[in-house]
Amino acid sequence: MGTVSPEVRDPTEERNRMEPVTPLDWERLFLGVQPLTFFLEIALRVVLIYTFAVVVVRFMGKRGQRQMSSFEYVVIIALGSATGDSMFYPEVPVLYAWLIIVLIVALDRGLTFLELSYNWVMRFLTGSPSMLVRNGEVLEENLRAEFLRREELMALLREQQVSDIGEVKYAILETTGHLGLLKRTDAEKAQVESTVPSEA
Repeated sequence: MGTVSPEVRDPTEERNRMEPVTPLDWERLFLGVQPLTFFLEIALRVVLIYTFAVVVVRFMGKRGQRQMSSFEYVVIIALGSATGDSMFYPEVPVLYAWLIIVLIVALDRGLTFLELSYNWVMRFLTGSPSMLVRNGEVLEENLRAEFLRREELMALLREQQVSDIGEVKYAILETTGHLGLLKRTDAEKAQVESTVPSEA
């Protein structure tokens, strides 16, 4: 006789076969199903993971504090995911979070090294500055390339205390997303197009 293979269970079916939940169970809603002492473990997990993350992220250097590239946004999201689960899920060991934090920061440092060593890596990861205004003229083609509406450009100029396009010699969209601005001299200024909305 052949051996009878054990029953193979569908993981999806296992997830769907949940214990019934009592609606508006305030004790479960606020305290959960773990013993109250687990709140102390959560506090300890937060302290351990937060402290470790601060120490390790310190090695990212001042560059990460000055500006955030697209990759660094990914780093922040990944760190949040890695630390969040291990802070309150009892089945996730703290060492898992520590390992993930170390690997993420190591990847960031590695990419920073590549950026400093190879210009094409830096251009790929951070892009290049884009000229939006030259001598009072809006470069529409560059606006479209940056997926920027004219109204958004006007708002960025107003934030720089520019009331008319004619005041601008160069307006450059930096890789950080900020607008670099060089103004014309008083003799060069001209009234070209107001940045102030007509309703204002």
